[in-house]
Amino acid sequence: MNRIDQMVLKFRDVLKETERLGPDDLWAYQQSLLTPLLLHARKHSPFYRGRLDVVFNGDEIDFSKWSGLPVLTRADAQRNESTLKAAIVPPHLGAVSADETSGSTGRPLRYLKNDLMDIAALAMTDRLYRWWGIDGANSMANFVSPRRKSAKPDGSETNGWRSGFLEGRNYLLDTSGDVDRHVDWLNKVRANYLVSYSSMVQPLAERTRARELDIRFDRVITRGGVVTEEARALCRDVFGGPLVDLYGADEIGLIACECPHCHAYHVSAEAVLVEILDEQGKPVKPGETGRVILTNLYNYAMPLIRYEIGDLATLSPKTLKCKTRLPSLTRIIGRYRNTFTLADGRVLFPNVPMSGFRDFLGYSQIQIVQTEFDQLEVRYVSDGCDRAPDQAGLEAWLQDGLDSCFCVKVKEVREIPPSSDGKYEDFLSLVVK
Repeated sequence: MNRIDQMVLKFRDVLKETERLGPDDLWAYQQSLLTPLLLHARKHSPFYRGRLDVVFNGDEIDFSKWSGLPVLTRADAQRNESTLKAAIVPPHLGAVSADETSGSTGRPLRYLKNDLMDIAALAMTDRLYRWWGIDGANSMANFVSPRRKSAKPDGSETNGWRSGFLEGRNYLLDTSGDVDRHVDWLNKVRANYLVSYSSMVQPLAERTRARELDIRFDRVITRGGVVTEEARALCRDVFGGPLVDLYGADEIGLIACECPHCHAYHVSAEAVLVEILDEQGKPVKPGETGRVILTNLYNYAMPLIRYEIGDLATLSPKTLKCKTRLPSLTRIIGRYRNTFTLADGRVLFPNVPMSGFRDFLGYSQIQIVQTEFDQLEVRYVSDGCDRAPDQAGLEAWLQDGLDSCFCVKVKEVREIPPSSDGKYEDFLSLVVK
C-alpha cells in the first residue's frame, strides 16, 4: 500500500469519530486546523498580509471576529492568482502541483494545491463509499473530463479506485463524442457502479431505455452540477440503483455529499469550512438559502479563505434527524453544464478542456452558446491584450472536440451575465429540444 493510501485510511478512521461531534466540538476541531492555516497565509501569501489582521491580536487569533474577514470572490482570486500563492509550503504537506478549474462559473481559475488537500478529499470520498455500502472490490465505470487526459480514446482500465482495495477494476472514458458512444461503452464494460457528470445521467438513461438495453448499476454517483428529481427517478427506473450526488469544486475538493439516511448533503466539515451567508454577509437561518463561502483547511500552497464560489445553497432545518451530526445542506444550486443537441437527435456533452480556449483568444471570462443546431457562438470578455482571436483555429478545434457540423462565431462582449438563478454557465444551449 502506498503512502497516500495509508494516509487516507488513517484519515478515514478519524472521520468515523468527528462526524458524530456536536456543533461546539466540531467548531473547536475546525479552529485547530484554521489556526496554523491563517498563521501560514499571513506570513507566506502576500495577498493575506494585512487582510487577516481583523482576527489577529499579535500572534493570537480571535475567532469571534471571523465574520469580519472579507469574502474572497472568484474575480478577486482570478485577479490576484500570483499573490495568493504561498512562497513556502511546509514539506510535510506534500508536493505542490498546479491546475485550472473547469470554468463552470465562466471564470477559470489557475491555482496551486499540495498533496494533503487531495488526501483529505480522497478521505471524504471514502466516507461516502462507507455510508452507501460501496465495495472497493467491485468495478466502477467513470466518465472523466478530456482535460484530465486520464483515459485513452477507446477507454482505459486500472485497478484500485478505492484506498485499501487493490482488486477493484476502474474503467475510464472521457466525455467526448455523443451519448450513443457512452452507452455502447457502458454496455461493454458492465461495471457495478457508475460515476458520471450530473448533466449526463438523464440523456444516458433515456438512450439506454430507447435502445432497450439492460444496463444496471448498484449505485450511480453524480458530480459537477444540479441533479433534478426527474433524473433521479429515471436513473432508478433504468439503471436500478439509487443516485448518489456529490458537491465539490476543483480548487476546494469535496464540499458535501448526500446521506443515505436523511438524504441531506452532509458537509465535509473536517476539511472544508462551509458558510452560508445572506446578501449582507450574515449567516442564514436553518431552512434559508444563501451564498456558499468556503475555506479549504488543508491547502497551504494557495490558501482560499472565505472564498465565494458563486453557488447558492439551502441550510438544513433544525428538524433534520440523522446519526451523522455534520452540518447539512438540503438543496444546492450549483454549476450546471448544458448539453448540446444536434439536428439528428444526438446529444453531446460539451466537456472540452477550458484551458484549450486560451490557444485561440485572450479572455478573462468566456461562454460557449449553441444558438442553432449547427451554430456555436463563443462569447468572451477580453483580458486586455492586443492579440486577435484565431476564429478559424478555434472552429477547427471545437469541430474536432465536439462535432464537425458546428460553425463557430467569436463575439467579444463587455460582460457575461449570470442566468436567472444567479449562476454562470460556460456552456449554454438556446436550441429548443
